Amino acid sequence: MSRIQAEAPHALRDKAVFDQHNTIQLGAVVLLSGFLESFLRSACESYFAELASKGFGMRSLGDEYLKVHLREGAGHLADLVKRESKRKNSLSDSSAFVRRLVAPISDATKSPVWEAFARTQGNPSAEVVKSILQGLDIKGGFSALDTAIGNKYSAATMAQLLNNLNDLRNECAHTGTTTNVPQPSTINDLVQFTRLLALAICRLLDRKVTELTSP
Repeated sequence: MSRIQAEAPHALRDKAVFDQHNTIQLGAVVLLSGFLESFLRSACESYFAELASKGFGMRSLGDEYLKVHLREGAGHLADLVKRESKRKNSLSDSSAFVRRLVAPISDATKSPVWEAFARTQGNPSAEVVKSILQGLDIKGGFSALDTAIGNKYSAATMAQLLNNLNDLRNECAHTGTTTNVPQPSTINDLVQFTRLLALAICRLLDRKVTELTSP
């Protein structure tokens, strides 16, 4: 690795290599943001699957979960209908989701729809992550996340880093370029931050499951 880093400046003098290097850097940002969004959705799905395996449905979770289930679930349903209508598909996915959305109302042992709690808006910003935690009744926001990983950052720094990643991703994805192409060291820092953020979220979710299911 040290040899690669030492020879990189020489290689980047070639315009074709330099352009390819920049494309890879920009692509890495978009992929990293996509990973985070996918992780948030998977984490919410796994959280409710774990609760369901312990016999915890809507009745055990209470009114705040029900509010998110209905409000955000309706939003997800609207998105599904729009997507399927645009593709001129049958509304099979939307119909299946309606059945899941109604199920905990008629049978309170059924689980909430996890999609209602994983509304990333396609942009996993600091506000989105905070909203997801609030929807799961996990208090403390970024302060709780920082504590979960041993105070490696600060709450404000974590929120700022996440917004930086999100803003950079949006610029790259929407324009195909950015004002300042991130350096490899910046990408490495964002990868490390995202890894720790994911770890913190997992720890908070594990603690919430324990809190809810402990006798």
